[in-house]
Amino acid sequence: MKKKPFGAPKSCDANVSVLESQASSRLKAGQYKDAIDLYKALLKRADNAAWRQALAQCYLQRAMAFAAKGMVKEALVLWENYARNAEPPHEAYDHYISWLLQTNDMAKVKNCLGQLSAQQLDEYYADLAGLLGLLIITDKVSCQELLPKDSAFMRQLGFVQEALSAYRNNKLEDIEPALKKLPFRSAFRDCRTLMKAALLIPESVEQAQALLMKIPAGSPYQQAGALLLAITHEGAALVNDLLQLTTPQIRIIEAAKNLTKEQTELLDVLTKQKGRLSDKTKFNLAIQYQALMGADLAQRYCHAALSNYPAGQRDYIRRFGAMDDFEAWRLKALSCERDRDFHGAEYYWQQGITVLKNQGTEGAFRIALIMRHIAEYQERPEEAVSWLIDSLGHDPDDRESYVKILQYYERQEQETDAYKEWLDKSIKKFPGDVELLGLAIKASTRNKAFKKATQYAQALLKIDPVNTFAKQVLFTSRLAHARKLIKSKKLHLVEKEIQQAEQITIGKRYQTLAQLMRGFLVFVAENKKQGAELIAESVQKLHDGLVCAYFCATLEALLLDLQSAPVLKELPPLAKDYLLSQQEMTQLIQLIHQYADDNVNQTQLHKALKKVKAVIKQSISQQDYGEELLLSLCQCLERIQHFELLRACVKIARPLWIKPIWMYYRVYAEVNGIAGKCSYMNYLRLRDSLDNAQEKKDQRAVALIGKFLDQYHEARNPAGFSHIFDSLFGGSIENDDENPIDKLFGHLPDDLFDRLDAKVMEITKKIPPERMLKLLAADYLANNMTMMQNLFNDPDALFAFLMLKAADDLGFDIGVTAENIIECFQGKKAASKPASFPFF
Repeated sequence: MKKKPFGAPKSCDANVSVLESQASSRLKAGQYKDAIDLYKALLKRADNAAWRQALAQCYLQRAMAFAAKGMVKEALVLWENYARNAEPPHEAYDHYISWLLQTNDMAKVKNCLGQLSAQQLDEYYADLAGLLGLLIITDKVSCQELLPKDSAFMRQLGFVQEALSAYRNNKLEDIEPALKKLPFRSAFRDCRTLMKAALLIPESVEQAQALLMKIPAGSPYQQAGALLLAITHEGAALVNDLLQLTTPQIRIIEAAKNLTKEQTELLDVLTKQKGRLSDKTKFNLAIQYQALMGADLAQRYCHAALSNYPAGQRDYIRRFGAMDDFEAWRLKALSCERDRDFHGAEYYWQQGITVLKNQGTEGAFRIALIMRHIAEYQERPEEAVSWLIDSLGHDPDDRESYVKILQYYERQEQETDAYKEWLDKSIKKFPGDVELLGLAIKASTRNKAFKKATQYAQALLKIDPVNTFAKQVLFTSRLAHARKLIKSKKLHLVEKEIQQAEQITIGKRYQTLAQLMRGFLVFVAENKKQGAELIAESVQKLHDGLVCAYFCATLEALLLDLQSAPVLKELPPLAKDYLLSQQEMTQLIQLIHQYADDNVNQTQLHKALKKVKAVIKQSISQQDYGEELLLSLCQCLERIQHFELLRACVKIARPLWIKPIWMYYRVYAEVNGIAGKCSYMNYLRLRDSLDNAQEKKDQRAVALIGKFLDQYHEARNPAGFSHIFDSLFGGSIENDDENPIDKLFGHLPDDLFDRLDAKVMEITKKIPPERMLKLLAADYLANNMTMMQNLFNDPDALFAFLMLKAADDLGFDIGVTAENIIECFQGKKAASKPASFPFF
């Protein structure tokens, strides 16, 4: 016999080590099939207990996976392979028995059940116990003699059989005592729930449904619970249940509900229609089975269905008789609406309204409903409001229409009289409406009608005694009236107003505000020194930090036409290096908004800010406030139109955050909020920023930039530059002998002009504005910056050079040179000398 080489065992050991590593890796990765092959290969080399145990685990995991997919026979084979390789006690033994029960392999079932202990059945195999319990009480299997006699399961089975016997013998009073013997965690707990629910039907259907919903999805009794639940349902709910059931199960439901032959036929039709029923099918079923529905209900349903199924009109007339004139017009109108032909729909509704008018007061309400319906699809808000106003002539009690009319006029700044008129009408119609009273309070405050605001606030508090908004308005109105009395020198009445304000229970801060007003009363009527001290004390109590105190004291003095210097002397001096903390800046923003809400005019706000302007600028430049706080400050300054501080804020923020919102505030501040003064280059910058904001879904920036660009177009187009934007945005160009664009490019064919126009759009979107200017100057003006400023300040000239660049990029010779453009626009400047538009 030939001897093995000396190194052979080492090589063999190495191979085994590799195989073992691969097998372990596959097992950990859940690749059980590959792991099984590897462990079987290893076991051919040696009978290793660890490998065999790992192989057993692979078989077990594959068995569980197959069972989860419903492949029970495969799961059984795999589990048996597991059992041959694993040491007892075997895992998932209860699963194995349940799989045997599913395949009806009763020989193996009986063998397994005979090996179960009481502890396994009662404590470890709860799911199997529940399944066995159901099978035994429904006589599907007979295995009681195989189960351990001393188990709690067998004892509880007796209680359940006692309850079922009482149910079958109609001894209902004996059922509950038997079921009460079952413990809370019994294997028969869901059977108990099922029986209790059955006893509640039909007297207490809702309670029965609530009980049945408690049966868990994995319970063996879940299907029986679903059937019993379906028995409690009617109409669409019943049909939805039946769609989930098999034909034999549906027959059980039909028999339990004692359905007639016609009802069964209708349900069969509905359950066979697995998808959503068409309008035609529903219409025909209503006619076919009107005996079940009742003739009146069937007619009403079919009548309503005609709006979606107009082809059914002939069948409707044959079954139920002719429709009246109004219904004919109504169906035509609804048909037009379905086709999105709202103009045609409006015509037919008008015809229907004419018919209803002949019915007198009986048709008035229907006319109002039609008018409100027409208002919903009007494109122009003013037309929708017109329809709503007309509808109130026929039904004056519709609150929703009043609210919509008010909302419209509230947005129209030029319609203040109309808003006031409709607000008065609304309040007279609904004097106790909280929302309308709130609108009335706001309007009165806005118009400085403080007495009226007080009356509305008092009315609101009678309805809602804890309404904070009403209390705040009432307090503010009292102080505003006190301020008015001080200004008119009626000083003897002021203290009474302050006392009435103090009686409003709203918070300590408001008490300090009342004390502040008392300080001004003392300052004017009694002792300036004492009054100034009281004012200084109050503003410091109200605010954190000196800046807010200075601003508040100054503004309150301005509102009373008083000098602020004596008051400010009583406050600690502001240090030259004073910086607002983040909390102080937040409070200052809130304070400015509060005064703006109270309709303090911008001039007074600006004068009050003048005292602290330097400190604010210094704080913005030196403090790290963060983007959100600086944005809040910008929004506040934009609201009160303080462009100097807005520019200071943007100067700090813009380099830190390159975002569309900051480009908007930069441009907005540069032009002092006047869109018409925006340069064309800034317009291009904003247009790019708008695209970026839309991509980033920055809705705030999109709204602000979009509104500003709309104002820009409105300001520019009437001034004679509409042709520029028509060209850029695809519009038409009007013929004008003096138009420089026509002079330069009028000879081009329309299709070529359109191609150049599209290329211009591409260039302006692709190249940033600053780079585009440099490219044009380098290509056509030899980098002559003076000439560039003179020419590119004119939007027409800039557009002309863009057209020239578009032609060059596309390789077209259009017969226009840079010299032609320069000559054209220099001649235009000499002739008309138009005002240029600043770029930066």
